[in-house]
Amino acid sequence: MLAMIPTFAEPTPPTVSPYAPRIEEYVRSLGESLGLTETQDGRERLEAGYGHFVAWTYPEASFRDLCLCAEWLFFTFILDDLHTLKVYDTPEAWDPVHRRLMDIINTGKDLAPAQEQTRFTTALADLSIRTGERLSPTLHARLNHHLDLFFQGFAEESMNRFRGTPPGIDSFTQTRRLSVGMEFGFDLVELSLGVEVPEDIYETGLFREIVEAASDVVAWQNDLHSIHLDDKRGDFHNVVIVMQHAAGISLQEAIDAAVARVQERVADFLAAEKQLLPFLTSRGVPPRIREEVLRVTAGMRQWTNGCLQWYGNTTRYAIPTTSGQAEQQHAHLGALFPSQDDASRTVAVDH
Repeated sequence: MLAMIPTFAEPTPPTVSPYAPRIEEYVRSLGESLGLTETQDGRERLEAGYGHFVAWTYPEASFRDLCLCAEWLFFTFILDDLHTLKVYDTPEAWDPVHRRLMDIINTGKDLAPAQEQTRFTTALADLSIRTGERLSPTLHARLNHHLDLFFQGFAEESMNRFRGTPPGIDSFTQTRRLSVGMEFGFDLVELSLGVEVPEDIYETGLFREIVEAASDVVAWQNDLHSIHLDDKRGDFHNVVIVMQHAAGISLQEAIDAAVARVQERVADFLAAEKQLLPFLTSRGVPPRIREEVLRVTAGMRQWTNGCLQWYGNTTRYAIPTTSGQAEQQHAHLGALFPSQDDASRTVAVDH
């Protein structure tokens, strides 16, 4: 499947960080500190190679900044798994989790009762503090806002599952842009490069087109890569399944249609990126800032192509081999972010 997924022609091959072995060890140590090695499922999730993932997607980062990027992506992978658990997979159940996460992220503190605090929430608070120390107030606020939108995407997906039918393609596209989380992922590109896109540029129609096109490319590449897993577990939040349902076509016809859509969005991104330099020049943006903005869009292409490299080596999207394995998938998450009903049990687990 990977060979048929369209992507950007450059960079080919994508760059990889010289810190790849170190950052993989760092993420594994983080997972151990959170308690993932205490369950079989947690140990298997750590084998997915999340450190290598950030080595491909943020290759120019210093080791210190790469650690920040790695923690954010690792934590959001965990939260992506969490929101699909039955206990959280309703808007009513997810909403208090969403609010608590944003309280932690915005304040750097877990204000929940002591019995509901875990190693995960404590680590998230610490990460939020360190991120605020590293970024400007403007970029930090933007990152936090995009994390909020990411969690909102989870709520919208839960609502769709509650309704029981796939959304239309336009509605799906908007929700998928949120739940793929690429706006905050691209904010981290700026962190990794030590640059910042000025807000008056970031909010222009041209730059928004670049961000949205890149987000669609990443989301739909992921959907193409994971289609057989999503199809098996009955999750219709996949561009292939949405198109198959909307058009009444076969799975293979929907895959072919999704490939064409990715190709279109790659072309949209490249066309907008080509307009960027003359646009910035016409606005009187200083040469140094123009160069930095162009480095960010190049970083989006690097992120996308690096992610595809990771897909070829990760176990994250492996199809469970038995029904029992499927039922137990993500069982380790209860101790990381328990529901209120499980809080008393967490005291015994999280010591």
